Amino acid sequence: MGSRIMHYCISSLLSRCLDFHDSSFLLGGIAPDLHSYMGPSHYHLTHFSRRDENGNTQTDYSAYIGKYLTGTMTSFHLGYFFHLISDDIWKKEIYYKKVKGLPPEEREEALGKNYRDFWRLNGQIIDYHSLQLETLRPFAPHMDEIDPGHFPQLIAALHGDFERKNEVDREELEFLDFWEVLAVIDQSVKTCLDAYDVLIASHREQGQV
Repeated sequence: MGSRIMHYCISSLLSRCLDFHDSSFLLGGIAPDLHSYMGPSHYHLTHFSRRDENGNTQTDYSAYIGKYLTGTMTSFHLGYFFHLISDDIWKKEIYYKKVKGLPPEEREEALGKNYRDFWRLNGQIIDYHSLQLETLRPFAPHMDEIDPGHFPQLIAALHGDFERKNEVDREELEFLDFWEVLAVIDQSVKTCLDAYDVLIASHREQGQV
C-alpha cells in the first residue's frame, strides 16, 4: 500500500541495520508490486492476501513463511517478507484510519490525492534518508506468485523515481503528512527487525542456524 520509494527506503534502512550487502534483498523489498505489471487482479496473489469476514485483507504470513522462509532464508525472500509486513502497517496506520471508512466518492478522491502525494514525497524521502540507487539485477527467484519477466519494468520505474525526485517535491501535500509517513517507515523498520529476530530464533531452535 505504500509507494515504491517507501518500500525501497524501508529495505535500504533494514539493509544498514542488518548489514546486508546483497542487492537481491532490495529487489525483494519491491518485488510484491510486480502485480502492477502482471495485472491488478494479481495483487492478492503477490501479497499473500486473504479477505476476512469483514472484507478486510489479511496477509497469510504462515503460508509465506512455510513456503519461502523455512530452511535456507535467501536475502530476496527476506526482503519480500518485509514488504508484506510494511504494507500491513501502512494499511493499519494510514489506509484504515484515513481512507477506508470514507463514502465511495470521497474514498476515490482521497486515493487520488494519496497517490499524487506519493510523487511529491519521493524526493523528500530520498533526501531525508540519503538513499542511494543501487544496481538491481533481474533474475528468476523460486517463486510461484510473481512473474520475474517484469523485473526490468519495475527496476526502470524505480530509476524513474530517483531521476524525477525533484520535479514536484516542493509542492504542497494534499492528503499525507511528511512526518506521519516517516513515522510509518520507522515503525515498519522496527517491526521487520522484530520479525527477523523471531525467524532467527525459530531457525536456531530447529538447528538451522
